[in-house]
Amino acid sequence: MGKCALLWVNLLALLRRRGVCLLLAALSAGGVFAVLSLSGLEARQVAALAEMETSTVISCVVTDGKGMNMENLNMISAMVDMLTGRRLESGCTLGEYVKDVRARATVPLTSPEDFTLRRILTLDSDPALEAVNGASVTFYPGWDESVLDTEALVCLVPADSLALWPEGKVTMTAEITGVAAELEIIGTVSGGPGNVFYCPFYAKWQAEITEAFPVDACSFAIGDNARLDECKAEIYRYFSQPSLSQPDPYLPFGVLVQDEVYLSTRQEILENLRLLRLLLPLLMGLMGCVGFFGAYLSAKGRRREFAVMRCLGMKRRQVFVLAFAQQAMLTIPGGLIGLGLAMALEGGVPALGRAALVCGVILLGAALAALGVTRVNVIKLMKAEE
Repeated sequence: MGKCALLWVNLLALLRRRGVCLLLAALSAGGVFAVLSLSGLEARQVAALAEMETSTVISCVVTDGKGMNMENLNMISAMVDMLTGRRLESGCTLGEYVKDVRARATVPLTSPEDFTLRRILTLDSDPALEAVNGASVTFYPGWDESVLDTEALVCLVPADSLALWPEGKVTMTAEITGVAAELEIIGTVSGGPGNVFYCPFYAKWQAEITEAFPVDACSFAIGDNARLDECKAEIYRYFSQPSLSQPDPYLPFGVLVQDEVYLSTRQEILENLRLLRLLLPLLMGLMGCVGFFGAYLSAKGRRREFAVMRCLGMKRRQVFVLAFAQQAMLTIPGGLIGLGLAMALEGGVPALGRAALVCGVILLGAALAALGVTRVNVIKLMKAEE
């Protein structure tokens, strides 16, 4: 029997069982669509996890050992040096594990009178400079916030007091050391404290001397969220975990790692991924069963036809191909319909490999069913019910 004849026989068989054939094609389409939808959901969850790891800021706040005080720490500036990586040569550094370090230190002045100097690493190191509090910082041309992380002798002055220093420089004398330094004015602060100057955190007042000074407040962010546990372990080598009962006397300053929301969200995404990765193979197995039972019931209904074909000289292999081809004629168009629906609803090209795999699983089940039916003895086939 030629290929055209086989195709015609299968078409006639499909027309005689239109309802069952449409159901099998719809199941194939639904199976492909369901698998591709789950695959798309899995891909979005993986992308969300990656995006969360790279974009989420996990803030860490330095406190006292009990976790109660975070504004008047009186912590030595060497601890900030360690966070910023400036103590790398001494082997005492957290620069690899943290980022976005913010620190603030207050320097009482004897002159100008009634003014205070604050050392800051970034503008957001001092809440008084935040826009939400009505403050506005204006840098002169050629200057920007990056200067705050240098040793430059420059400063920001209150806009209302700018007229007091027409030459653009302010001579300041630190109360504790009695050392005077001349700082160049590089910008103004409006809406902030009216008696506070701001200078770079590491402003070098004495060229030949490395200064250490008390720090009021410090915070930073985890350097790599994907290595959160490793980063926390390193942080707690130098800082304690705040405790009301037994603060570590050897680590008098603690760090509150604000990672609760991050961890709960991450755990939720991982649970979703585990569920999806469990459902996908189950769905694949279900589609294999659909292919098997669909082909089995279809081939079983044509047993008498197969018996006649065998008696007319058709080989068992040809009968198998005939039975299998009928299922393929339903599965492939159904799969293409499911693929089209997934492309339309997912808004792109879905996982084509998984679509082919679903169709392959269905056809594998169909092949097993067709093989089982066509291997029955011809005499038994002749006795099959009409």
